[in-house]
Amino acid sequence: MDDFKKRVYLLGDFFHDALSLGKTPVGLIKAILSNRVDKAFREKLNMAVTGVLGCKYCSWLHSEMALSHGVKDSEIQKILSQEIGDFPEEEAVALAFAQHYSETGGRPGKETLSRFYAYYDQALAKDILFYIQMIYIGNLSGNSIDAFISRIKGDPVEESSMGSELAIFFFLGPYFLIILPMLARMANKKENKKANKVSGLET
Repeated sequence: MDDFKKRVYLLGDFFHDALSLGKTPVGLIKAILSNRVDKAFREKLNMAVTGVLGCKYCSWLHSEMALSHGVKDSEIQKILSQEIGDFPEEEAVALAFAQHYSETGGRPGKETLSRFYAYYDQALAKDILFYIQMIYIGNLSGNSIDAFISRIKGDPVEESSMGSELAIFFFLGPYFLIILPMLARMANKKENKKANKVSGLET
């Protein structure tokens, strides 16, 4: 398929990444509950990974989520275009790392990883990495589901395999095709209510 340039999962890589993240459920729960990474910053990290990997489902959901958490549309567009030079250093370092993580297939260089951990407090760095890993898995899974849909339409993706697509579709298809659109619409309604409230106060 000539116009499908997005990276997809091979089955072994999918299970490797999912199991690696699943080995640290306590860390994930602590990251979410600690709020060391606030919601706006988390969505910026999501956008940074999505800007590299290009999952349309992730882009849709997390653009809506970012707006609902106060991230400006201009900031979203810059991150998706991989333009992070205007962001504060404490965010830009993590955004650049998220891009590097995605570009290297989830295997950042040792020096880059060391600089990342040296810049942030260890607990914060781990939280940031958890969020990057989750959206990385989400992006490649979404792309694989897209590849499966393309295969059904008679246009298979050369770099992908039917076995990988079927397995990922079985595990995550309902989330990407049913739950995710619902979440995106809920976030959109929340943002619209907020905008209407502000507009009402201004008038």
